[in-house]
Amino acid sequence: MVREIQRLSSLGVRLANSEDSGVSTREIAESSIIDEVKRHQYEDPILSQYRDAALQKEKTTFKVTPDGVLRYEGRLCVPDITGLRRQVMGEAHSARYSIHPRSTKMYHDLRCLYWWDGMKKDIAEFVAQCPNCQQV
Repeated sequence: MVREIQRLSSLGVRLANSEDSGVSTREIAESSIIDEVKRHQYEDPILSQYRDAALQKEKTTFKVTPDGVLRYEGRLCVPDITGLRRQVMGEAHSARYSIHPRSTKMYHDLRCLYWWDGMKKDIAEFVAQCPNCQQV
């Protein structure tokens, strides 16, 4: 269920609590972390190199979608700019539907949608710094 909610999130669908029916979708458009990642993707010099290689049709697992977004094996490449990686991890770690998963589960959930170099190590370090997780 978590993966399905994350997939909906990647499509821009936002869920909101509703007092009478539990959960409903929001009808208003709002900026999401996905939009931020897409907007700042090429500010990261390493991702720019991967994009150039993909556009030059070099043998690579990176692809540039028709709307100009860089993906690695279908996953969105997250730049190391303006704390976006930390934002992605924070959103996944503290979301109501996941509630402080351990690093392995969080990694498996995030790797379905996102990619960055050193992702597993970054997630392990992020979870290790969480005060709630340290108490458990």
